[in-house]
Amino acid sequence: MDEHKLDCCVVRDLLPSYIEELTEPETAAQVKAHLEGCPPCREVEAAMRAGLTVERAPKPSLNFLKRVKRTRLIAALLTVILALWCVWWLYDVQAFHYPNTEAGRLEAVEDYVPSPSSSRLHGVKEGDPLRVLGWVEEGKHLYVAYAADNADNVHGILRMERGLNGKYWPVNTSENPFPFTAGVMGQHMSTSDDTWSFFLIGDSCRDIYSVKVTYGVLLEDAARFRMYERTYEIAEPDFLWQMDYDRLEEDLGLPAGAIISLDIDEVALYDKDGRDVTAEYEDPSVVDNWGSGKSTAERFLLYVYIAIVFGLAVMFVRYFLRKD
Repeated sequence: MDEHKLDCCVVRDLLPSYIEELTEPETAAQVKAHLEGCPPCREVEAAMRAGLTVERAPKPSLNFLKRVKRTRLIAALLTVILALWCVWWLYDVQAFHYPNTEAGRLEAVEDYVPSPSSSRLHGVKEGDPLRVLGWVEEGKHLYVAYAADNADNVHGILRMERGLNGKYWPVNTSENPFPFTAGVMGQHMSTSDDTWSFFLIGDSCRDIYSVKVTYGVLLEDAARFRMYERTYEIAEPDFLWQMDYDRLEEDLGLPAGAIISLDIDEVALYDKDGRDVTAEYEDPSVVDNWGSGKSTAERFLLYVYIAIVFGLAVMFVRYFLRKD
């Protein structure tokens, strides 16, 4: 049996389109062949032709409709492409933009840290030269220590968070004046869950081989701060060390969970012979009675903008693909 031969019921379903010449050429040929060999179907065709006023759609009109459909498909596709580009621009260019590379960390510091010259008395102003001293990556967080070569000798930490694209978004900074021309200072930094991390920042410690840090520590059930000393060897000129409370409690010989709060009371710098050289590096020109920082607005608005883009895209795609 010819697999392309049509049954009478199929032919009769196709007759209206066949009479109006709307079927594909191959289908029309099969219907015609069937009619030539099937008198009952020819009678049905004749009745249809006699009872209907057939108005054939002009070929130019059909071509126009096809062009309209094709144009709508192209418009829908372009809408999807534009929406994806807008989401990428919002997420990668405007938010999670900085890779964890030497160039990326410096770019993040230079873009985020400075404030307009008139915004505050102390701190990093636009145009101040900035340097990256070290960095620590912990989970989704990246901490970058920086120094500003300005009158305030500002040193601080920039905290960033990693996005789905593997790049980072600046979240907040914490900065203070650096009391030395070279040496070590402590810095607190708040995290996203309202906890605090403590860091030691080293800058230009080429001739400094160790540092003794005197911590002022407030313990549980204690009415006042107690002093604890810890000496650290220095093997690199610039660095950022994260000194979480668990590590500090172990270093200072304290029970786990004993530290409520701490700060640095004093820093002593030593050369390779163990000689105290702190006075040689003290910078009397620095005013050290201030601290500062800045923070980024919540990412909620970023996701709102992305949702708006997707919503508009869906609305336009549905409009272009509608069936009139």
